[in-house]
Amino acid sequence: MKKLFKIATVCVLSLAVLLVCGWVAFRIAYPDHKLKQMALEYTKKNWNREISFDRISFNWVGVTLENFALSEPTSFEQGTFLKADKLQAKVAFWPLLKKRVELDTVRVHGLDVTILQNADGTFNFDDFSSSEEQTENAEASQGPQELGFTLTAEHFIAQDCSFTYKDLAAGTTWGVSKLNFDIENFDLDEPFNTIITFTTTFKQKNAPAVDIPAKIDLTLFLAALDMQKAYVTLNQATASYQTVRLNINGKVESFTAPAVQLAGTISGVDSQVLTPFAPDLPSFTLPTINLAFAAQTDLEKSTAQITQAAVRLQDSAVSVTGPVTWGGNTPTYTLTGKAEIDLDQAVQMTDTGDFRPTGTVTGSFKATEKKDFQDLSGTFQIKNLRLMYDPFTISETNGTVKITSLDDISSNNLTGLLNGEKFNLSFGYKQIKDTADITLNADIAKLTLARLPGSTDTAAQPAEQKTAEGDQTATDGQPAAAAQTAAQTQPAQATPESFFNLKSNVKIGAVSIPYFRSDGVTLTTTLTGLSASMNKANGQVSFAMQPGAITDMDTLIKGNKIVKFILLPLGIINSVAKKLNISLFNATSDARKGEIAFTDAQGEYTFKNGLMTINNTTFISSLTNVKGTGTINFPTNALDMKVSATLLTKQTPMVIKIGGTLDNPSGKLDVLNTVGSVVGGLLNYKTATGLATGSVKTAGNVAGGAAKTTGKAAGTVAKTGVAAAKETADAAKATVKAIGGLFKKKSGSDSSNESGDTSADSTAADTAAAAE
Repeated sequence: MKKLFKIATVCVLSLAVLLVCGWVAFRIAYPDHKLKQMALEYTKKNWNREISFDRISFNWVGVTLENFALSEPTSFEQGTFLKADKLQAKVAFWPLLKKRVELDTVRVHGLDVTILQNADGTFNFDDFSSSEEQTENAEASQGPQELGFTLTAEHFIAQDCSFTYKDLAAGTTWGVSKLNFDIENFDLDEPFNTIITFTTTFKQKNAPAVDIPAKIDLTLFLAALDMQKAYVTLNQATASYQTVRLNINGKVESFTAPAVQLAGTISGVDSQVLTPFAPDLPSFTLPTINLAFAAQTDLEKSTAQITQAAVRLQDSAVSVTGPVTWGGNTPTYTLTGKAEIDLDQAVQMTDTGDFRPTGTVTGSFKATEKKDFQDLSGTFQIKNLRLMYDPFTISETNGTVKITSLDDISSNNLTGLLNGEKFNLSFGYKQIKDTADITLNADIAKLTLARLPGSTDTAAQPAEQKTAEGDQTATDGQPAAAAQTAAQTQPAQATPESFFNLKSNVKIGAVSIPYFRSDGVTLTTTLTGLSASMNKANGQVSFAMQPGAITDMDTLIKGNKIVKFILLPLGIINSVAKKLNISLFNATSDARKGEIAFTDAQGEYTFKNGLMTINNTTFISSLTNVKGTGTINFPTNALDMKVSATLLTKQTPMVIKIGGTLDNPSGKLDVLNTVGSVVGGLLNYKTATGLATGSVKTAGNVAGGAAKTTGKAAGTVAKTGVAAAKETADAAKATVKAIGGLFKKKSGSDSSNESGDTSADSTAADTAAAAE
């Protein structure tokens, strides 16, 4: 036994001597400078790159490399691919005899790797891939080989490492910095635990960089590098950005076709956190967001089948499933999903302003990458929706909204209450190229508004209205003509117009809004090419109003674009009448002083390439009946209208011709038609009572206008008026006296020299002499 022990001792000592001698021989044969030269030559030959390091030192079965660097392809002049402050590996000796590589310690300190994707899609490591393929092909030609060693390590340490990815075409940078981990009992054949800490950085072009610290606690099994059997269990992953906190756990099985299952939460999300990336977001604060994700992927085919992707906030949730492919130029997907949104909770999360929505929206949808990732279709049910938009309140709204795409949204039936009154509504919106196609059908029981939507400040009169009413000074203090000339000489700002088509049929019961009321209103439109300028409008518009009243026509028309469009001809007529000092829309004399009561108001317009033909505009009141026809040429802004206005009775119309432009309409009396109709009424005894009692002022205005226009026609009318006056007795006296003022000669400052004679004969004689 002692002999055997002596023999063993001698063998061990002899082996130790041989190893020492071998180590010495190796160091003599391969000094540091020779090892460095061999490494340089190998790297240049196999990878066409350069390497550099300060020194390489060999410990007892170990190696340390300091200040190591590997260049980009060809040389360091092209940049540095990776660098490390220190690379160290210590190998346990005795396990080597059993074909086991046991690393006592593997330490990487200050490793910095930069991955570049060029504009043509190539990467700065593609040359490694080609070299690797050549090696694999050579090994394959030699037949299958087995790995003769098992690799383990007591400690695998990384300190202050970083990895950076730059997309030069997109101008984005993603990276991981301050990477640290310490793996104890690293083993290729057994699961091992580790905790990894790092900071991830993301930066887009012309956007601030985002730094997110993270910590991952995981269990990893490499299955002796059989990636199909490898897995990682995510015990906990946390990340934070300002007030945002992310917590995730889950598992990934198989590294060749990963099956992913993740669940977690996000908290602390609000608009202030997102302001650097989306400055126009409304103010909001989200509750804790619950996440769930499950997918089966195939990395070789670059596909994934999402079996669950869900986001839930309290009682609201959205989930999707379906296939995703990312191997082509752009990712493709076909996702189906469900949504359930509680609007009451949405109000608590965000500042909805005056909308304050409540109710629920539920439905199912489908989304694909088609139409520039805007392809979304589905059906959504609205239940007990309440929505406010001053001065409207929509409540108890129920129905279905169909989304064929984001450019095609419609509803066949929505019911609810508008300001407390029942309504039925159907609508359609379809975007066709640059034109929106809108259909609207509505039946509203009653409409009462405290103020008009989008109403302007009635105290501040628009400049164009002031000009139309005779204000000769523009807003900048220049004369109106000078201001207009200056505006024409300034370079025009070419702003593309937005066009839409409108087909509507709207019926409203009793209407009571500021400056207007009616027992009922209907509006029908079939229009195409609508825009702010109306230069390309085509189609038909018609409206009808049941008995009601207007308290302030100017303010009503200026206060709302829709009202202005419908009553545009009446507004022009009213503006011209004021210039002529003719009160066409006389106020009633009842308790509601200032109101223009009407029994019927309607209009019918035809548009053709921006030319609006007024087929009919009718406004019938107890004091004035106004009918208008003509054209409004929006491309040229020109007016060509004729208005027939009957004062006090249907048998005495006044005819006004309107020209000029929309911004500055002008008009004049059609004297022959106007005066002829008045005298014709006298001759036929149809106006005696009405004119004698209430139209003296009106007749005087008409006569005054006629006198300025023609003298010969006035003489003819005077003679006819004399004959009529003699036959109409007392009832005609007041009327003839009023018209007699028409024929008084005017010179200098003497506009009229009435004798005061109230008899019909003397008045007729004076006017006849003056006319001759």
